[in-house]
Amino acid sequence: MSDQIPYSPPPSVEAAAPSGLTTLEKADLIRGVEVFSQATVEELYRLGSIAKVVGFPAEAVILRQNDAATAFYIVVRGQVELITQGSGVHEVVGPGQPVGLYSVLTQEPSSARVIALEDTVAIGIGAEDFFGLLSNNMEIVASTFKYFAKKLGLGRRT
Repeated sequence: MSDQIPYSPPPSVEAAAPSGLTTLEKADLIRGVEVFSQATVEELYRLGSIAKVVGFPAEAVILRQNDAATAFYIVVRGQVELITQGSGVHEVVGPGQPVGLYSVLTQEPSSARVIALEDTVAIGIGAEDFFGLLSNNMEIVASTFKYFAKKLGLGRRT
């Protein structure tokens, strides 16, 4: 991870985004993402503190297929389209839904091209910031593992 550039939205994108979301409001948006559903309020607040509000004009490319994801986004307002070349899969993602999260978590290239269908506002969390936060907050790691354990059906075996 040390060879990655810290996440910073491009100036044109940052300028297009409305400011004014508090850390608590960002934490509330993050809470709606299933993978963070087991996180405590304190953990969500820590995640919200590293999230940046970004804006994407209609038709802007947010992620390119096969590129390394340097951040993941949670759509606040607007819609984006995920297009997977080769398979022809198209998916529209709206408010409260993440894009790029799988690629950040697995550190694999993006499996889809992501384009803003309309002017879109999102909160973005840079991959390096995210893993830096995880390395210093084992509680977030534990709550994320708890989510995956439940998702995979790895319940108690007594």
